[in-house]
Amino acid sequence: MNVIIFLLPPIMGGLIALFTNWLAIRMLFRPHLEKRIFGIKIPFTPGLIPKEWDNLTEKLAEAISTRLLTPEVLAKELADPWLWLLPDKTVGELVGNDWAEPIGTQLKKLADSLLPKAIDAAINFPQTHPGLDQQLAALTYKLIDDNTNPMTALFVSKKKLYTRIKTSALDHLADPQNHDALREKLHIAIDTLLEHGVLNENIHNFHIRDGITAILQKEKHAFDRVFKILAKYLSENLPVKTMIKSKLASFDVAEAEEIILSVAGRELRMIVLLGGVLGFAIGLLISVV
Repeated sequence: MNVIIFLLPPIMGGLIALFTNWLAIRMLFRPHLEKRIFGIKIPFTPGLIPKEWDNLTEKLAEAISTRLLTPEVLAKELADPWLWLLPDKTVGELVGNDWAEPIGTQLKKLADSLLPKAIDAAINFPQTHPGLDQQLAALTYKLIDDNTNPMTALFVSKKKLYTRIKTSALDHLADPQNHDALREKLHIAIDTLLEHGVLNENIHNFHIRDGITAILQKEKHAFDRVFKILAKYLSENLPVKTMIKSKLASFDVAEAEEIILSVAGRELRMIVLLGGVLGFAIGLLISVV
């Protein structure tokens, strides 16, 4: 009888601690929805994580976007050629012996798709890039000064001359009838480029992974600057936080619970067992005292 009385407090303490720790962890995830009895909300429903899921996804998205996907991290990853999964082959091995024709076709398709955008950008550059317009004007003024007799230059309005040249060039670009001629010249340039024997052989024997890695290493400083500018642009303009939050919010709470338990389930079970051990130890101490 004395043994039962002696062991009862530690056993009860251990069982109570086991149950309360299990219940506390359970209440982190369950219930998933609010529960009511006779229209009265039951306290602690839903569980802590379901209740704060929106705030959690917001904080996680903010932490990932501002602390993990920083411009420095993006620049480092962008500069790693392995990130691009570059093929361990030469251009010739990758595309075969008849590589010039498909590459030429692809280059022409690319040129055709980029040409309208390039024309629009050129036509609108005085409005979109006024600084460049001013630089071109200054270059034109210098060319006039360097190639014109000083006396003649007194009677020449450099501003009007530059405006006339710019207007004439932009009008030429804006005329749809000239677009086909530009496209044809681009195609001829591509064919000429690929027909060049040395260039042909160099491209054919170019090892993609080793070649690009060597280029990155040789021009590391220049590429680092490009990658940093690109990374900064991506971090400032790519809605990383919104994308991550949207992805996290799409998870069902039950699915999130399953993921968390698959990662931390063992540790959570150890917490429950540790609570039982501490409860038993406290009960044993009470019995001894």
